[in-house]
Amino acid sequence: MSQSQMQEITCPKCGKKQFFRVWDSINTMEDPPLKEAVRNDEAFSFHCGDCGASAVLHYNFIYHEPAEKLFIVCSADGSDYTAMKETLTAEDNAFKGYTKRIVLSHNAFKEKLLIFDAGFNDKIVEVMKSGIYANVEAHYKDKGIDEIFFATNEEGEHGFLLRGHGEMLAAVEFDKALYDALLEKALETIDALSPADVIIDTEWAQAMVERL
Repeated sequence: MSQSQMQEITCPKCGKKQFFRVWDSINTMEDPPLKEAVRNDEAFSFHCGDCGASAVLHYNFIYHEPAEKLFIVCSADGSDYTAMKETLTAEDNAFKGYTKRIVLSHNAFKEKLLIFDAGFNDKIVEVMKSGIYANVEAHYKDKGIDEIFFATNEEGEHGFLLRGHGEMLAAVEFDKALYDALLEKALETIDALSPADVIIDTEWAQAMVERL
């Protein structure tokens, strides 16, 4: 079930203290409206009752979507997640058959939702991103690109956003043909090499590519 608590925070604009609902765990079966509220950030949005300022707050929480057998731990502040990782990868864990992930930022959490909502395999998407990173490193290192995120626009078109110093610098179309080829020819090997991996990110993908 979903669990939350009210915490007192200080408005970053006017300095007034306000109470804000912080979600420790979110279960979209128990609380269906939270599925959309998570995706549009309303579940994490602070609205000051004094000055009207709004902000999206990033904090640690657990996201559970039983219908899709999806379980994501968001460690947004980089705190130790070792115990949770051990729980999720234990042989007798309670989430067998689930896609289980640990992400280390709010942006990474939102990206996972976009990938899974689109029906894609995040391991393959991360391998594709590693190829873009390699191309950037070889030909566009001076651009300062330090982040690449999978994205979907309002028309439902998929692509990758290339960011540097917190700003979007470029966009790359999603190569569905490449995705399908990797899914067919590499996924079985990738899964065999990473049966219990729960942190699927850029570092993971770069290491995986070296093993393929």
